[in-house]
Amino acid sequence: MTSQASPALSVVVPAYNAGRYLEECAASVLGQDFTDLELICVDDASTDETRDVIGRLAALDARVRPVLLDENLGTLGARQAGVAASRGQYVTLVDQDDELAAGALAKVMAHAGEADIVHFGVLVVPEGDAARQAAAGMQGFLTPEPRRLEGAEILRTHFSEQGSFDWHVHHKLYAGDLARRAWGMSAKTRLLLSDDIYLCMILDALASSYVALGDAPWYVYHLGRGETLGARETLDVLRRTSERELKGWRLMRDFAREHAADLPRDDWPDRVADARDRIYENVSNEMVDGLPASELPQAVDMLLSQWPADAVAGELWRYVRDRAYERYDRRIEPARGDSLDGVLALARRADARVASGEGSRRYRQMRDVAQAHLRELAERHPDQAEWLLDAPSGVDVPSGGGALGVLRRLIGRPPR
Repeated sequence: MTSQASPALSVVVPAYNAGRYLEECAASVLGQDFTDLELICVDDASTDETRDVIGRLAALDARVRPVLLDENLGTLGARQAGVAASRGQYVTLVDQDDELAAGALAKVMAHAGEADIVHFGVLVVPEGDAARQAAAGMQGFLTPEPRRLEGAEILRTHFSEQGSFDWHVHHKLYAGDLARRAWGMSAKTRLLLSDDIYLCMILDALASSYVALGDAPWYVYHLGRGETLGARETLDVLRRTSERELKGWRLMRDFAREHAADLPRDDWPDRVADARDRIYENVSNEMVDGLPASELPQAVDMLLSQWPADAVAGELWRYVRDRAYERYDRRIEPARGDSLDGVLALARRADARVASGEGSRRYRQMRDVAQAHLRELAERHPDQAEWLLDAPSGVDVPSGGGALGVLRRLIGRPPR
């Protein structure tokens, strides 16, 4: 039985040109054995039959509440509108091409009230070859570690180098007032791609408690639907991705500055830096994994024109770290012209743009670990020392003093 004035749960589904999947998504919500809910379907000014689908759903089930936007606002704006319209004591979000598993809402609502944010898991359903290859990794990323976090610890952990958790806003149950306050405080701007991580910072800053549930794959995530997963990266696609991610990070930085007084914490700069590192890591992966080697120098110059130099350099040093360690571990001799040589040149190119004495903690860590690996390789292959160490030929190779031990001290875990 549902109280239309104040249902226990509001399920918000933002939709844009979602006619193909929206009925399936809605059926997975409306067919739950937990019924005290409203389903808020937001049409973000679609150009297909989405609005008609929502109308049919509302005619068949009074729990469906249409929110029809006259202007396309993007994901952030559509979610803002849906959450603002919500009346539930609790709020959860579902993407237009995803579903809830049978019985999911009864299970998650059994944990309602345990924390401001209740984080449950996913079942990844891959669609297409590229999605199948990525499914296991995505399942792991979206499956939270069972634990409870309190207060400032939530944001401190969320984007940290160690122990972080995913920054999707779906597959989480929010206290309704928290959700409405968080989306209400978010910027009224068009934001795609990075709106999840942006809202996670706001939600974390406002929440007093977070609990993650183990073995709870109650959200069905259709990996590969609605996106060209596995499509070839291009410089233009990378530029657009980077611009969208950069806008999200800047909004996070601005939020921290604007709310330093009413949401005081002494670690705002570190939390903003953590978020930047997580966001830019994704951009850098898109570049290195998707572009041919011949286009990487141009891509690095483009990213240096957009992002702080230490962000760009730090991720390039990460690739140097990984490739140098792989060669040492597998006893592969490094050579001019190989992938290590290429990414090392790019790392040094970006590094030259980092002002002396500046750079984030991650940048310094990645650079120092990478250089320790390079010294180790140079010890084993002194004929390659000149380019590995960027030193004149004939100089003595400096000893790493046991590079593996150095690495463990630097990063606090065995090197990758």
